[in-house]
Amino acid sequence: SSGDFMIKFSHVSLIYPNSTTTVLEDLNLTIAEGEMVLVIGPTGSGKSSLLRLINGLVPHHTGGILAGEITVDGKSTRLTQPGQLAGIVGIVGQNPLNSFVTDIVEDELAFGMEALNFPEATMRKRIEEALDQVALAPLRARTIATLSGGEQQRLAIACALVMHPKVLLLDEPTSALDPIASEEILAILHRLVHDLS
Repeated sequence: SSGDFMIKFSHVSLIYPNSTTTVLEDLNLTIAEGEMVLVIGPTGSGKSSLLRLINGLVPHHTGGILAGEITVDGKSTRLTQPGQLAGIVGIVGQNPLNSFVTDIVEDELAFGMEALNFPEATMRKRIEEALDQVALAPLRARTIATLSGGEQQRLAIACALVMHPKVLLLDEPTSALDPIASEEILAILHRLVHDLS
């Protein structure tokens, strides 16, 4: 049953409008709950498209012709609007600074939950948990612009975590970071997989 896998691709092919080459061709892929998967390949090989297929942005927002079937937590991405997958799939982009909407660490963590009218007590608890998970508790009152690249990336991860997603997607989370900051991010991800599964 599809319940055994958190993410399942069955014979998935993707081609963008006006493109002569397929981005993905007859891809079969299963990812179990609690699994940490690294997708590697050269620029333009379809890594970002793969991630956006999982959160439904492709093809709902980008267009393109999609064949095959993708399910996330048992739901077909074809039949589910991206907004409905938002509670299941958390995504962290390459440039976190572009995605932040507030100025202060703590406000940023509250933002998504406030939009969904979470109770105050729930928000407090989840903010505390997320700050601890990414080791940013001492910086909760800091202005986001004053954070280092690695700290901003950790905040972006925390912003995804407060929504309690079942799947966390990271698009080149260490590409802009120095080796030490990259190691920290990878250590946090390993710990999350270990603690949450």
